[in-house]
Formats: sequence, C-alpha cells, structure tokens
Amino acid sequence: MHKEEIVLLHLALFQVKRFLENAGVANGHFREYDELGVHPVHIHKSKADHKKAIMLLCKGISEIFKESPPEEILKNPKIQELLQSIAP
Repeated sequence: MHKEEIVLLHLALFQVKRFLENAGVANGHFREYDELGVHPVHIHKSKADHKKAIMLLCKGISEIFKESPPEEILKNPKIQELLQSIAP
C-alpha cells in the first residue's frame, strides 16, 4: 500500500475509535494508541508510524469485541442511532 492509502485506512479506523468512545463502549481500549501520539492528520509521520497506529487501533477494536459480543454492542443506544441513520 502507498502511504496515502495507509493514512486513509488510519483515518477510517480512527473514526471507528471515536465512535466507540462516544458511544461509551471503549474503556481504555485505545490507551496504547493514544500514547503513540500518531494521528491521521500527522501526514509528516512515517508510513511505519501510521502502520503501527493502525495495528493499535485494530487491537483496541478487537479487544472491545472480545469482551462484549456484537449483539450486546449493537444494543447500545448511540450505536442504534448511527445504524438507523445509515440504513433507516
């Protein structure tokens, strides 16, 4: 993948992180990512830095789904609201 594609993937996963945090589903799952200090807007950072950030975001997301089955997460009112706005 080219760096631009890596940054776009980073941005997409970052949006998932923000959504999960705003829904109250994430509880410290993204601590390592936050400590890394590499965000999608940091386009001057290396491709390797963005790849590491992507891996940490994926790790946080997978930990959330390990702790709670998808059925439980889907019952969250904020997630329900988003799903209704996407596919009414």
